Amino acid sequence: MAQDETLLGEVCHIKGLRRDAARYDAVQTPSERNDFDNLILLCANHHTVIDSDEEAYTVERLLKMKAEHEAGATSISDADAEKVAESYSIVMSSGQQGGITAQSVTAQNINLNTGPVSDNTAQRRQLEAVENIWQMACKARELFGSIIFVDSFMLAEEMDEFFKTGAHAEAMAPFNAYRDQITALRQLASLNVEKERPFISQKLYSIFFVLISLYGRTSLLIQLSFKKQAYQNWRDDGPLKRMLLSVLPEATVAEITERPIGGLQLAVGHLEQRLLTESGMQAR
Repeated sequence: MAQDETLLGEVCHIKGLRRDAARYDAVQTPSERNDFDNLILLCANHHTVIDSDEEAYTVERLLKMKAEHEAGATSISDADAEKVAESYSIVMSSGQQGGITAQSVTAQNINLNTGPVSDNTAQRRQLEAVENIWQMACKARELFGSIIFVDSFMLAEEMDEFFKTGAHAEAMAPFNAYRDQITALRQLASLNVEKERPFISQKLYSIFFVLISLYGRTSLLIQLSFKKQAYQNWRDDGPLKRMLLSVLPEATVAEITERPIGGLQLAVGHLEQRLLTESGMQAR
């Protein structure tokens, strides 16, 4: 599973990591999903073959394969184990099969506060925190999806007409939920990331914070638009732009704010991509 200084083996989930992954089990908890008992070491080629044929490679068959592999394995010395621990760290990949890919330390290393993981419990908790962060990002997109939806086909001028005259009422109907700020506050309150903060990097936390703040700030501006009877364009909002600039390149923020429609979708896409990259779930 190794060639010189490069690890070729992939630590794969028997029951898939995500809902769209092979053999996903919705009953599993995040901890069970990343537990040693649900992981199997494969080469990249067989990882692809196995996840492409769920009928042939069932959970039961993979568990049997794992048991047979482990029965024939030999132990290594403590010195060799320490050498490996010093040379390599666990990295994550959200490739075609959604497994955890073991590569050299020059690859996309997962940014955890504790560095190389030596304790299985701590490692599982960190992986669980990363998965929970992504699940909350997906939940946020679902909760605030109506804002992104309207911004994807309505011009700022048309939105302003709605708040001033009531024009385009049918198209703008999804915004009515944000007449009262309580709606946004309740949605934001359901996205509590603080319990995961000790187990993720500061940069990952910052990216997630900006993503959630983007939703919160735009919903607040909609509420103010109802109050002032004029569209408060998020593109002109200084605090929101400064938040985006704290994690995205200036050119990217300029592209986002200059789009007449679909700018919010683009902003969310960039932030989600940064979230995946920083968490190690996608290559840099």
